[in-house]
Amino acid sequence: MRFYKNILFLSLSFLVLFTSCRKDEIDSGKESTPQQPAIIVNGSISGIVTNLNNEPLPDVAITQGPHSAISDENGYFSFKNINLDERGSLLSAEKDGYFPNAKFVRSKLNKQNFTRIKMINKILTGSFESGSGGIITTSDGASITFPENGIKLDGGGNYSGSVNVYATWLDPTASDLAQRMPGDLRAFNEEEDQVQLTTYGMIGVELEGSGGEKLNLADGQTASIEFPVPSSLLGNAPDNIPLWYFNEANGYWEEEGSAVLDGNKYVGSVSHFSFWNCDVPSDLVFIEGLVTNENGGVTDVSIVISVVSSGISAVGSTDEEGFYSGYVPADEALIITINDVCGNEIYSAEIGPFAEDATIPTILVNIGSANLLTISGTLINCDDPIDNTVSNGYLLVTYDNQYTILNVDANGYFNSTISVCNATSITTKGYDLENIRQSNEVTHDITGISSLDLEEVSICEEIDEYLIYTINGVSFSVTEFQTIEESGLPFLIEASNPTEPNNVFSLTFDGFSEGQYTSTGLHMTGTDQILVYLATCEGGECSDVTVDISTFENPGGFIIGTMSGEVNNGGANSFPISADFKITRD
Repeated sequence: MRFYKNILFLSLSFLVLFTSCRKDEIDSGKESTPQQPAIIVNGSISGIVTNLNNEPLPDVAITQGPHSAISDENGYFSFKNINLDERGSLLSAEKDGYFPNAKFVRSKLNKQNFTRIKMINKILTGSFESGSGGIITTSDGASITFPENGIKLDGGGNYSGSVNVYATWLDPTASDLAQRMPGDLRAFNEEEDQVQLTTYGMIGVELEGSGGEKLNLADGQTASIEFPVPSSLLGNAPDNIPLWYFNEANGYWEEEGSAVLDGNKYVGSVSHFSFWNCDVPSDLVFIEGLVTNENGGVTDVSIVISVVSSGISAVGSTDEEGFYSGYVPADEALIITINDVCGNEIYSAEIGPFAEDATIPTILVNIGSANLLTISGTLINCDDPIDNTVSNGYLLVTYDNQYTILNVDANGYFNSTISVCNATSITTKGYDLENIRQSNEVTHDITGISSLDLEEVSICEEIDEYLIYTINGVSFSVTEFQTIEESGLPFLIEASNPTEPNNVFSLTFDGFSEGQYTSTGLHMTGTDQILVYLATCEGGECSDVTVDISTFENPGGFIIGTMSGEVNNGGANSFPISADFKITRD
């Protein structure tokens, strides 16, 4: 188990994903929506990253502008008090072995929002020889036809050899499409006008050489792609539809080419690979609202918006305070439906039509019918009787194979109303990200109750393995550790973060037991937003750096210690440096 004290950690209040469109609306869909000016606010965002089975996914690199974070063992990440656009700031998620994901996240002034992201694992779909081309088909029926001698290295230059294809088709009718797909279907058409899209299906493709080289289509070459169209959408599917690719740099889908309907598939040609999408542009308005019960806002429930005339739908969720927001079709009667995390309907009503942006009246849901539970309490550090506030932490709540995260405020207090489906018990566990500690896991009987006051949750247990270092007052964490020891040579501790190459740590000292030593070598770098820190010394230059080893166990056991001192950055500036670590001895 690993925890990372990264200084920055994010939410998405509501993504609108229209999964059908009437044929008679297609011509008007090309009307452009002017790009909204940014409204910058100070906000905080947290979230959970999972795989497709809803299992927590640790070690995911999360970035938002200049900020970065790593998801912990529960898939949790958070960014606190950063500048965000009220209508969406781009958040990116990456992990080896998975397709990248990206979301536009929304925030309100001085509010903490919450989001969920699903990562799609990269599974080898098939291979072909670059000289002969080939056809690769996914298990869902999507396919890609590659040309002969049509592959290049991603950085340029022809490639000859075996090509491994990783492909995934995204069902446009899937209830969790908002969490799986990159972006939120905001786009630029060929005229560079901003539009919002109605999707009929997406496919993500990545190519690699036999040695793991990144590949793409060669200049001037195209590949044919086929998108299955779900039977529920065929009746409204247009004969011709624009194609759009996902631009990872700005988070927008961009129009390039078109596809034709051939039976139950869209067929088109593309000149490069990322995610591709069959979509019709729409003229939309922005709505927002609040879901509450008798105890306040209801977090993390599903919001489904359906168009009465055509049955097209949009899926999103409420944030930590019960707010939701997003784009919907203009001048259409709509139905809003609220479901709990297990898919049970807890509210439904008609809204609209809306000719312009609108605020929906607050929706009050009944506690009994909605299986809602309000959980409150305070996280405290049991080792500090004077200042025991846990201001940087959260409460993990699990129930019926589901889980959610409750954030704490500056006083360690949490108070949220969540949907617990039909669960009769929940388990809770607190985490202190500042001091790298956790509480015991506790099971609570919630039969017949609508609120649960946990009072004080004491966080006392150390987390298994960590390495946190500080340069000039700025703290950094690393995710991969190793120790190297050779006869007659200093003991070496190395740590790095593969997703943040500027964050590295290397320390040597002449010791193989508990005790205090002078460092014989130190190299520390870290990136804080756009500032790069460097601290380094060798041999006698490290006389001001002390290493204190409190535990030095046999291989397979732990090495626990601290380091402190002062070094310069190779120039005139001196930096105070320190580190705390508990790592396994290799």
